[in-house]
Amino acid sequence: MRITFSGKLNDHRFLQLSSEYEKEQEALKVTLTSLQKELDKQEKKKVDVQQFVKIARTYTTLEKLDTSIVRECIEKIFVSAKDKKTKTQEITIVYNFIGAFDFKQANHRAKREDKIRKVGII
Repeated sequence: MRITFSGKLNDHRFLQLSSEYEKEQEALKVTLTSLQKELDKQEKKKVDVQQFVKIARTYTTLEKLDTSIVRECIEKIFVSAKDKKTKTQEITIVYNFIGAFDFKQANHRAKREDKIRKVGII
């Protein structure tokens, strides 16, 4: 028996491949939309951080804190309930443009990077 190949797909194979292609196209459209939203969010964050830095630079020699400065820099402040053992309260400051900033984590990261530099890894 001799099989010849004319280079054409039969109807069944064409429909199967076409269906798979359409499904892939739809999945790619969904992925593209999701990635575009994430990109837009990251671009907004970048602009917000730039705006925050611009405002922060205007207050580098700040000697007195007043309400206008607080309004310009801070969106809201959360104060937790008092810890009965330590008699302390946790305060979270949500800054305009950048959100809540974890100073402890940033300080820890800076110290760790400083140690790494001293050891000579970076």
